[in-house]
Parts: sequence; structure tokens; C-alpha cells
Amino acid sequence: MNFTTSIGRRFKLEQIIFRASIAISETITITLDSRNGASYDTILRVKSLSAEQNYVFVPEGQNNFYAGDELNITTAGGAVLGTLYCTIKTREVLQ
Repeated sequence: MNFTTSIGRRFKLEQIIFRASIAISETITITLDSRNGASYDTILRVKSLSAEQNYVFVPEGQNNFYAGDELNITTAGGAVLGTLYCTIKTREVLQ
């Protein structure tokens, strides 16, 4: 999986939920794709799953992102035979 969001507004990241149709062994990387360019991209979490079907990432502290910031989610590891679902929950920041 290699997915980049296209939220296009200011937002607060609430959580990212991963569900697999079968137990998988993968490494998930969640990265801030900064609006200011690649020099400002930041890895938010790297999580290695071992024969697991579910993972929930809940960021700590203030996680307010600006319009133009996006999230990139990648997996690396074994060949997934099933399906991996990813749900990204955000809240709009109005100020």
C-alpha cells in the first residue's frame, strides 16, 4: 500500500484505523507530507505488525495540520494475500 490523502484543508488527526482481512506481517509507516516540501516531511509512526489483523494509531498531543499538509501511508514487508483497509479520521480546524 502506498496512499497519500488529499484533504486540502486545515485538520486535526484523530486516528487511523487499519483492518486486514487476514493476519498480516507488515511494517506500516505514517508520514506527514508537508506543504512546505520534502525537507519538512516527518515520520509520525512506524509500526511492525506480526500476524495481526488490526492496528489503531492515535497521535499524542496537538496534531493540527495546515491546508496543503497531507498524510502518506505505506506498508512494506510480506506479500499481502488479503485486503488491507485503512480509515483516517480527522476533524476540521476552523481557525
